[in-house]
Amino acid sequence: MTEKELLKIIEKALGVKNINDKTISKDIPEWDSLGHLSILTALDEATDGKVEKIVELSESYSVKEIKQLLKKNNILN
Repeated sequence: MTEKELLKIIEKALGVKNINDKTISKDIPEWDSLGHLSILTALDEATDGKVEKIVELSESYSVKEIKQLLKKNNILN
């Protein structure tokens, strides 16, 4: 997965545009608990279940944190 693909997945999951590296959950009203679950579900589907094992993602409320965790687990290029 590329960084661009990741941003598109998050945008689609939340139903918003213009997500970037500096976006945090507090900036986007749609990024509430249900929105976060939508992001996690979309990432799980996009990676064929690889993100399911990354427990820290459930507590990551910024694009930067999500990117770091995906890179650390060799999912994001």
